[in-house]
Amino acid sequence: MKQQKINIKGLFAHWETFLILIFLGVNIINIQMSPYYLNYNNLMNSMINFMDKGLMVYGTMMVLILGEIDISIASIIILSACVAGWACEKGIAFPICVLIALLVGVLCGAFNGLLLVKFKELNSTIVTLGTQILFRGLAYVLLEDESLKTYAKQLSGLAWDKVFALPLILVTFIILSVIFVYVIHRTALGRRLYAIGTNRTASYFSGIHTDRIILSVYTINGLCAAFAGLFLAAKLASVRASIAQGFEMEVIAMAILGGASPSGGKGRVGGVILGVFTIGLIRYGTGLVNISSETLKIIIGCLLIVVCAVPNLKQVLADAKEARRGKASLL
Repeated sequence: MKQQKINIKGLFAHWETFLILIFLGVNIINIQMSPYYLNYNNLMNSMINFMDKGLMVYGTMMVLILGEIDISIASIIILSACVAGWACEKGIAFPICVLIALLVGVLCGAFNGLLLVKFKELNSTIVTLGTQILFRGLAYVLLEDESLKTYAKQLSGLAWDKVFALPLILVTFIILSVIFVYVIHRTALGRRLYAIGTNRTASYFSGIHTDRIILSVYTINGLCAAFAGLFLAAKLASVRASIAQGFEMEVIAMAILGGASPSGGKGRVGGVILGVFTIGLIRYGTGLVNISSETLKIIIGCLLIVVCAVPNLKQVLADAKEARRGKASLL
């Protein structure tokens, strides 16, 4: 009996368990709000609407595990899509345009990583805020207010095709999840990510090439953003410099809700998957009852405050208890 209690206590010590309760609560509330919530076609269409952010979340997760952040990812989507769309309009073969989009994403991500590696005194928030403005500005210089359709039209299958009655984008997310489970939890790279996020100085002196890993992770993050941009362009049926507004905040919210800590060294793929679906289904459920996007932002913001506070609640209570004991001993 004692062993059973220990197991239950250990189970609820895991962040993913708490997140499952949040996920179930979101679904129960959504079911109560709309009778159309459980409609299969509606659910699958909702996946198309939010899963492009899910394709970006693993790169962001890896950055957060390092104890860094990247708020330029939406601008990387824009620049990669705009460059590829512009190239397609100039008559360059479509497969080459797709490669150009991915290459732009890789170069943008590598540029972020290189800045942080070469100028260690710079904060990643400031660096990626600067590159966010830079990348989006370059996209506006290239296209101005023009909307390009040729490139997006050839990508249209990515948005609407299905595999075994599931949207292609959802199947792609599942495949990426399997890949990143292996990379993050089963490889030396993954172990080094956690080590650097926990203690960068100790990792460096233990022989880990911290700079190389930081550069690699930001490059992967740029590639994930450009890859998601292919699906976003397909969904919107056009490419323009004003797309993906606010994507970076929602992707970061998904990763943090999933347990990836901005302080570094924490996060599991299983939790992040739950984070993606929780925020995505909140968006879907509130959309069914015509709740405004501003109200949705308030809901997600409050949820993030709660989930950030919960892991520290135990320590806060312990500190308060210790303080009371100290005051009692003085009396």
